[in-house]
Amino acid sequence: MNKRCLLAIIPCHSVTILTIVLLWLIATPCLLQAATVELPLFLRMQILQNTLEESLRLQADGKAVLYQKDPYTFLHITRPVFFINHGKIHFKCNATAKMGFEPIGILPSGIEWTGTIDLTLHFYVDEQWHLRYRITDSAIYDEDGSQAVVSNFVWHLSTQYLYPVLEDFSLDLSLPQQEIITLLRTCGFPEDAKTFEEALTTTQAGPLRIAANGIVMPLLLTLRDQPRKPKVVPAAQKPLTQEELEAFQQVFEPLDAFLVFVVKTTAADFVNYQQREQLFDLLISSRYQLLSILAGDIAVDAEDPLRNLFVDAWQQLKSIIESSEGQNGLMQEQLLRYMTFMNAGDALLLLDVAAPQLGMRITTNGLRQLARMLQPGSPEDPLRFDWQIDPGLRDLLNFLPDPEEKTSPIGRLILELFIETAHAAETIPGTPAEIGRRLDRWVPTPDELADFTPLVAELLRLIALEKVKKAGLDSTFSMLYQHLVPATALMESCWRQYIIDCDKIEYLRSPSGSVGMMQINPHVWRGFYSIERLKWDTVYNIQSGAEILMHYYKDYGLKVAKQYGKPEYAVRAAYSAYNAGPRAAQRFMKKSPSAREKKVDTRLWSYFQRIRAGGSVNLATCNVD
Repeated sequence: MNKRCLLAIIPCHSVTILTIVLLWLIATPCLLQAATVELPLFLRMQILQNTLEESLRLQADGKAVLYQKDPYTFLHITRPVFFINHGKIHFKCNATAKMGFEPIGILPSGIEWTGTIDLTLHFYVDEQWHLRYRITDSAIYDEDGSQAVVSNFVWHLSTQYLYPVLEDFSLDLSLPQQEIITLLRTCGFPEDAKTFEEALTTTQAGPLRIAANGIVMPLLLTLRDQPRKPKVVPAAQKPLTQEELEAFQQVFEPLDAFLVFVVKTTAADFVNYQQREQLFDLLISSRYQLLSILAGDIAVDAEDPLRNLFVDAWQQLKSIIESSEGQNGLMQEQLLRYMTFMNAGDALLLLDVAAPQLGMRITTNGLRQLARMLQPGSPEDPLRFDWQIDPGLRDLLNFLPDPEEKTSPIGRLILELFIETAHAAETIPGTPAEIGRRLDRWVPTPDELADFTPLVAELLRLIALEKVKKAGLDSTFSMLYQHLVPATALMESCWRQYIIDCDKIEYLRSPSGSVGMMQINPHVWRGFYSIERLKWDTVYNIQSGAEILMHYYKDYGLKVAKQYGKPEYAVRAAYSAYNAGPRAAQRFMKKSPSAREKKVDTRLWSYFQRIRAGGSVNLATCNVD
């Protein structure tokens, strides 16, 4: 396998600097051989604005006192702001100036003026990698917006007391530049180290460009021209055995841990509910995509298997972080961390496209270093991977606290001694916990289905009712959801939590690793639920599956239903997402679905309709009569 495969082209709908440059590079292959490679470093206007306000030392009332000789001679400014106009950056502020003396009798005490000052700026990067600017033009206006009559007086005070403060503006970009270069070095192949080190010695800042909401500072690297090796498209792999699946999964663990770390950090910084939902979509969708890779449905480069997942996740993450609403509440230090983080990731992908001879790849050390740009002083290893419940992750992504296990290990052993007696009981218990004790480790024989089926039906009903009460849905959507839960359980497992394997009771497990009655995949829902309880606790498995289903139902299903004016679409969208991830929510509406997609969606819809009509679930045939 050629380890220098190019990145997949990023979708055109993500209109970002990264996308534009990538498309430009790909569309002009002759330029890929050029000796100089440009890696744009993007600075948001908010970062520049914060630096400006810090340099002006604004008081609590938003005023900066630039000059104050006495009450009769001063220069004060308020509302200083950077803005872009016709491709140039301007500084603008409201100003009050006075030049005079203490009044004597009826004689005038001097000249006083109030208006605005507008300065045109030229930004540049000095030899120490500090962003600075020069004032190239100025305009002074009275309060009514007309040209100031006393402009010479105001201009004199401005050049003496405002200009020096402004031209002392400096933003240190040396650290971001160094961190980006270090990341690139970490992700290069060892055999290319000499070529890359030679390129690093040529690093310089290119001419700045003004973007829609910030400044682009190009990092320029000069590379020796080398012939490119032909691109080898990875062939689709065969479905993996269980042992191979578990071994290959370990290769992807660093990327999943990286995404969890970044999602938690970002969700904690961004309090906007919609953005947290987008972060949830990012994390869960990447995990569903991993399942497709492990199933052999998506080809992967064996030399760099993380590449496709990283590229896809990075573009979605970039879109979330770049949204202006998400960063409005961040402090300057946070903005600078996100700036370095995003530019470093972009630089890694851009260099891979622009200079394929360097063979950039996604490495574990590279992911760790990239993640630490968000939390430089954190003692936590950002790539720590385990299967424990992460309460912080659940809370940040709007999941309720995970229910604690009610039965102690000793109590469970005692229950198992009496399990046969419990199965023989004729009455249906009144609570999910009581029903769960009856169902524990029960693999019904055909003769036991008459007793087993109503127990499961009641357990599904109680848990579904519990979820709709907490969700606060209206009556129509509440009833639809209550029918969806048993239909989903029937679809996923034929209402089974356990099986008999070699005369031993085991939990139900699919080829992709999904477990239990609701077929919850531990890899997809790592950190959200207890993996052991999903395997061995029927009530917990159903509660978890119902919670996931409700999450999809509220955040995806209801939107589709309201968009098209069809309440039943909430059912079909929620299950499509449950089956294949958030991005599949509208799969059932596709004009040309795959044979598998059509079969799955049609079958679920049939189960749902029959259950809603009062049909009886037949576990002997796994159907609804």
